[in-house]
Amino acid sequence: MELRLPDNPTEEDLVVIEKYLHAAKRKLKRGKNSYQNKKTLTKGLIIYQPLQRVSGDNYCMRYYVGDRKYKVLSLGTNDESKARDLALEKWSKLRQHLEGGGSVFEKTIEENFDEYLDYLQGQVDTEQLNIKTLRTKKTSLKKLRIRLQIYSKLSDIPVNCLDDYVHWRRTKNWDRTKHINNPRPPSNLTINTELKDFKGFFDWCIEKKRFAKEIKYPFTKIDYKKSIEKNPSFTDEDWKKIVYYTRTWVKKDTTSKGMTRKNQFYRQVFVEFLKILSNSGMRVHEALLLKWSDIKLQKKVEIETKKDKDGNEKKVERDRWIAIIQIAPETKTGRREVICPAGDYFRRLRRFYLEKEGQLPYSHDFVFRNVGTKTSKNAHIGNALSDSFLRRLWYEFREDLYKDKETYFEENYTLHSCRAYYINKRLELGVKPVFVAKLVGHSIKTMEKHYENIKLRQLTAELVNVKRKEMEESDFQTFDMDFL
Repeated sequence: MELRLPDNPTEEDLVVIEKYLHAAKRKLKRGKNSYQNKKTLTKGLIIYQPLQRVSGDNYCMRYYVGDRKYKVLSLGTNDESKARDLALEKWSKLRQHLEGGGSVFEKTIEENFDEYLDYLQGQVDTEQLNIKTLRTKKTSLKKLRIRLQIYSKLSDIPVNCLDDYVHWRRTKNWDRTKHINNPRPPSNLTINTELKDFKGFFDWCIEKKRFAKEIKYPFTKIDYKKSIEKNPSFTDEDWKKIVYYTRTWVKKDTTSKGMTRKNQFYRQVFVEFLKILSNSGMRVHEALLLKWSDIKLQKKVEIETKKDKDGNEKKVERDRWIAIIQIAPETKTGRREVICPAGDYFRRLRRFYLEKEGQLPYSHDFVFRNVGTKTSKNAHIGNALSDSFLRRLWYEFREDLYKDKETYFEENYTLHSCRAYYINKRLELGVKPVFVAKLVGHSIKTMEKHYENIKLRQLTAELVNVKRKEMEESDFQTFDMDFL
């Protein structure tokens, strides 16, 4: 029906028109918010898909909180079954929040955590934060979630909520049975890192004007010597024991527990991984991100004097291979170049992949790559090997070494001990700390502290040559010192 307005409306007509427009506007507004696929889950709780799909087909939940007010939340999924489960979960938390005296329109602590993690993910997406740092922060925030689960909203959190955090972290939050190979509770360095990540969350809440308190953080003083010893350098004797046993270990058919080994290939890769780390000073995650396009090999021909069976001296050429490595920009220190004597190990590694797959790796392939097994999920094939997988091989290696050779190390060596060994050996052989720092991606300050914490010996040129020869016999190369 067409609406006809009077040519000369009276004051009374204008009042009627105003009421009509107001009612029409409300009707139009209700139409925009109309529901689709509405489902009632319990009294006062529904899920639905908005007719105006600003967020696609995703479901929303609406919960009546009294006083003619509703709490509406997006569920982030278009799957009805998942939407039901999520809605009931959020409804349960919301109800507990209300029963605890909280305000429905003040975001819960969990909602703030979720938003903060979305914010951090956004920083990763825009390359302001690297993915490894994000994983570390997520691990830290799991601890904070546990600590804050007794509170329903940010305003409930007292400034001293972390006062006993150090004690709690090392007792109630530490289960020795789950850390068989590293039974020590978290160090001051680890705890301080977690506290810094907590501060990042609270600072974000303050910036968003959701929190106005200054939390007290129980930061502890770091004994740098102990922090270095957390991943102690191998001694020369222990490194020899490790290298010599690898030559037997890669051929073993059974584990120390008597189980049949499934794949010799990964043991071969792991052994080269150890040698590459110890001869380059790379961090574990830096090595795992390497692709073959990041590595350039350069040959160096050495002339050696050897005696034949008759005692006559003769000159012999020997090929040595320098590896020039481009560290990925998304690593801790960003892009840098590493020049190291690990070329032979990369060449051997490439040959292993050739023998395994019948072709050489492509330039875009990860150096330490998952090639799959008969039981592997296709989704993992082609990805870089994980640090957790390599740690498991390290623990397995140590257990086998103990069983077969009765060799037990007093120090709690880790994969990161390879890096510490490289640093210490280079410093011991007279390479300047500033140069070593550049190669391994350390600050000069950090390198100086390394320098202070190793037992340096004053070696003559003759003794240095003897030392270098001994080290090379145990797969620790030193010829790059002459090359550089």
